[in-house]
Amino acid sequence: MSVMLPQVDTHYREATALFQRRGRLLNAPASPLDALRQLDWRLAANLDAVAIHHEGHPEASLRPPALFVETWVGLQRDSVHCLENLDEIFPELKPEQQGAVIEAMTLSSSSGEAQHPELRAALMSEQAAMAMDEYQAAEHDALLASWLFFQDATGADLSCFQPWYQRHDFPRSRHHSLQAGLVRRDALAVQSAHDYQDDAHFALLLALSGHPPESLLGTAFDGSVSAAGQLLDAMEQVACCEDAAQAWFWLTGETVPRKPRLQAVGASDESSRESKETLPDASAAAISWQAKQWQSGARYFFGEPVTASSLELLGQQWTGQIAPLIAAQQSWLAERRVLPGAGWQFHSLREGGGDA
Repeated sequence: MSVMLPQVDTHYREATALFQRRGRLLNAPASPLDALRQLDWRLAANLDAVAIHHEGHPEASLRPPALFVETWVGLQRDSVHCLENLDEIFPELKPEQQGAVIEAMTLSSSSGEAQHPELRAALMSEQAAMAMDEYQAAEHDALLASWLFFQDATGADLSCFQPWYQRHDFPRSRHHSLQAGLVRRDALAVQSAHDYQDDAHFALLLALSGHPPESLLGTAFDGSVSAAGQLLDAMEQVACCEDAAQAWFWLTGETVPRKPRLQAVGASDESSRESKETLPDASAAAISWQAKQWQSGARYFFGEPVTASSLELLGQQWTGQIAPLIAAQQSWLAERRVLPGAGWQFHSLREGGGDA
């Protein structure tokens, strides 16, 4: 890496730190969307400051935060040269490094041409996807998955997705196809998605389809008043209380308070330090539950009755792992993928968009 001016180095280090913090926000179960909005304003400002005096060389550092910054800046300064470098180094990168590159490409709204299929997929637009036929897309799993994503977004019918339900050799494409089938109420998709039922996204879609997995996660996504009772009962059992508390969070939007473990036995040895020292306080959760006035015929998610308006409001408030769950329910109601609306977008800063 070339020597940078002290003030540029400061912006560089701040950008890497903000990138890491951004990842923690997005990986958390639920983070305030306003926190991401404010962070992205700062991240964009620091990246722009670096790009004024630094060319950006993805090959300069393989630490994911620095690789993100180098890629983003390189795409702004000379996208053709940057993509050529990425084509050369991308196959040798580890998954977390490749993820940093893809995120930089996504947030920079980059355009251009690349040879590596993963990079081509990241650059694919709706226009490019519509110009590509299924046989061309099937050259690589990443390309096909992106192609199917755009087919889903434009409302393609089931015939586009059903052939890929059982293609285990195309895991990402199979994943996209099954999602598309589930939101379209396809019984074949329900059958084929059985081996995905431990995935929260699929557990929710299966529950919406009337086939919730036989797990505490499936119970939560059932969204009924009786589901709350089942989770409270499970929280009293040491062997499954942690899973019940996590499921309770998705059903009610509340984190269960903790209590000292004392001499409780039966929990997994693989639990975290916190769960080794404490347990979810089922009594506190029960007291909170008694104050709620949920209707027995309604379905709930994150403490709200599931309606188009409540899902829209949740989407305006929260990001993190909850975001794809909200989008999944909106897609299911619309019977096709619903793309994000005119909410917060990092790259809108470069176009003068967004609110301070």
